[in-house]
Amino acid sequence: MNSAEEIYKLMTEKLAGTISAADDQLLEELIEEDANVREKWEKLSSMHIPDPPAAWIEVIDFQPKKSILRKLMPWTAAAAVMLLAAAVWKFNFFRSSKPVKVVAVRNDVILQPASGPAINLSEASGLIHVAGREIPVKNNTLFLNTGTTLPEGVNTISVPHGQRFDVALSDGSVVTLNAVTSMKFPFNFNGHTREITLDGEAYVKVARQTGKPFQVHLPNSTVDVLGTSFNINSYDSGLVKVSLIEGKVRMKAGKKAILMKPGQQAVFDQKTESLDTRPFNATVELGWQKGLYCFSEMPIEEVCGTIFRWFGVRAVVDNPAAGQRRFTGLLDKNTPMSFLLDGIKATTGTDFYFTADSTLHFK
Repeated sequence: MNSAEEIYKLMTEKLAGTISAADDQLLEELIEEDANVREKWEKLSSMHIPDPPAAWIEVIDFQPKKSILRKLMPWTAAAAVMLLAAAVWKFNFFRSSKPVKVVAVRNDVILQPASGPAINLSEASGLIHVAGREIPVKNNTLFLNTGTTLPEGVNTISVPHGQRFDVALSDGSVVTLNAVTSMKFPFNFNGHTREITLDGEAYVKVARQTGKPFQVHLPNSTVDVLGTSFNINSYDSGLVKVSLIEGKVRMKAGKKAILMKPGQQAVFDQKTESLDTRPFNATVELGWQKGLYCFSEMPIEEVCGTIFRWFGVRAVVDNPAAGQRRFTGLLDKNTPMSFLLDGIKATTGTDFYFTADSTLHFK
């Protein structure tokens, strides 16, 4: 029982509070007798394990009541494994002796007005100018709710990998756009409806306006909104998810429509043409707003998409069987990619390497 893997497993369980009494005693003896084990334990136990957004855990709870400790335990254990992996393994970007060309990717939030040149919002300092009108940009937010009459037409804002951006629409609604997300919208809502189009992921807080419904157009579906807050995930256009926090939402897809209640997630599956509701884990669905990425039993092939959105690195799976291995973890957005990759290797046994074109491969 002296293998490194077994000892690391005991350390993880001890940090998560799930270790048995017998294993706890065994680990204490190893720490006492073995200087190397003691050194690794001291380094690991001194690290900070990030907490999940606890305030959101209680937002959705259709399951039998559990203690807060039991709710947090799976995330704590996953975080402990990630920290352990970072402490033990050395990250090696390249597994070959060939020089690797790192491809630079532009990483700016871009506004494309209906007419006129594109505007780099990442480089904007206070104000931008569209058709001779001034629009404030501050604290990573585009402010359209200033009462200023702006040009007509449909504009597009695009958020790159690793970024997020807020848009305060002219009616007072606020849309928080996640990485690799685009939104089409007018500067002013002048008609009988307020309509935007989203592709990617966003959190929408809609200002109530009687008699002027708010509509969000998604790939293959539409959401009709009253005053409400909800999260939209359409990264996979064939599997669109809408998670309702408060208020009322009606989701329509094809000939089907469903009225949602707070705490429900509507899921439209294009392959089966099904539109269903289910409870959702708020930590997983909403954590990105607080800079947390939550993986809950996520297949490695889906993790590849997150890696691109987060780091701008293309990731592929060499072995289909490896792509179906499932990964659970909770990471801060500022965590280096090496931390994530070591955690995946530690918990799923999936190794990785980079090729000369900077593509990440899981094998």
